[in-house]
Amino acid sequence: MFRVFSSPGRTSRRRGLVRISLAATVISGASLLTFSAAGASSKTTTITIWNDPLAAGSEGVAPSKSFLTKGVALFEKANPNIKVNIQQEPFAGSTGFNTLLQSSELAGTTPDIGQLYVGGQVIQNAKFLLPLNKVLGSSYINSLTGWQFVTQGYKTGGSIYAVPFGAGYYYTVFYNTKLFAKAGITGPPPSTWTGLVTLAKKLKAKGITPFEFGEKEGYFGAWTQDALISGLDGNTGVLNAYSGKQSLNSSLLIKPYTAWHGLFANGLTNSNAATLTYTTGVANFAAGKAAMTITGAYYDSQIVKGLGKNVGLFPVPVLAGSKYKKSLSGGPNNSYVIFKNSKHVADAVKLIKFLTSPAVQALSVNELGQLPNNKSFAPNAAFKAAQPLLTELNTYINVDHYSLFEAFDNVMPGSVDSYWYQTNNGVFSGSLSPSSAASSMQSQMSQYLATASTS
Repeated sequence: MFRVFSSPGRTSRRRGLVRISLAATVISGASLLTFSAAGASSKTTTITIWNDPLAAGSEGVAPSKSFLTKGVALFEKANPNIKVNIQQEPFAGSTGFNTLLQSSELAGTTPDIGQLYVGGQVIQNAKFLLPLNKVLGSSYINSLTGWQFVTQGYKTGGSIYAVPFGAGYYYTVFYNTKLFAKAGITGPPPSTWTGLVTLAKKLKAKGITPFEFGEKEGYFGAWTQDALISGLDGNTGVLNAYSGKQSLNSSLLIKPYTAWHGLFANGLTNSNAATLTYTTGVANFAAGKAAMTITGAYYDSQIVKGLGKNVGLFPVPVLAGSKYKKSLSGGPNNSYVIFKNSKHVADAVKLIKFLTSPAVQALSVNELGQLPNNKSFAPNAAFKAAQPLLTELNTYINVDHYSLFEAFDNVMPGSVDSYWYQTNNGVFSGSLSPSSAASSMQSQMSQYLATASTS
């Protein structure tokens, strides 16, 4: 059966409006009172941390009310000899941030701690970052998940350059249970892309728009294809492409491109999907204008606010020939790094460990829309009541044991990602063929690799 949540009075999740008292109860075994000032230095030091607005404060939450600000306040209370200066940085995926980062690295003016995207952004800046294996310690490393994509070579056992924050955003199909019932759709969710297309055609036959997208910027295409790429070859294909061992002008991209175009070509989406912004596409789905959409959990609160209890989710079904039949793509998104020029490494490590603790991660759940990445996490009754969609996602991860993979664009270089988003819109609308798009993507990747080898 499709998993449908029908508990009465389910709360809409407004990011940033979580109360500390509630947050402390939804993580099993967590308590904000467990932190102490033990080991604090007698000398007062000030450490600086960059705050990425995507990591905190991007969804209408003022930085002063974000989980990071709350967590730092708790840290300073427990460690009165350490002061923390939070500096607001530009969105970490923007050209403005790249300029700030590069100029600060060259000038040696980076802060103690920065927030970077896992994958490409961390690894590409590794020469400016402090290796963390020894300063973190094995027991702490073993307490969290998500280390592979903050490690040199993306392999366990290499030099760790960041601490992943949160379990990440896994892309799923969100569906309107009311519209599914109206169309008479019952039974388990489809496990193959062909089955998903068949389901969409049934909805269309009942006069219901199957999918709502806004593909003007190419992001819906990225989310969908991230999932399809992960199912095809897990992390292997993406990492081989990143290192130049595998061409992007291959089935790794051509098959997902083709599937993405097929939804629009077969009239299974809103007719204006190619010209609609992604924010409008999400808003329209939350307003009940279509039966399904494909995105990440960062839109949970908006979708639940619009649809109430009439929403569920299931993993994006895989393409024919996929190596992994049960897969989720997305993975950890944000991470904390310590720059090499930090004068307060021990205090910076202490702050990062505090911010990634179960209790502080609990403060971020509403704001970020992601599960904690502490291995000790288990959803209790309070969490299940407050976070039904994240509870459902947790079931797929920890009960159904779906394989977890990092998103294509979390691994690929930023310049290649930007070009990919542009091709997604063209392929979707039919102005660019899947094979042409894959060929041009490989050209972009070849240029990046050539530049990287000489820099």
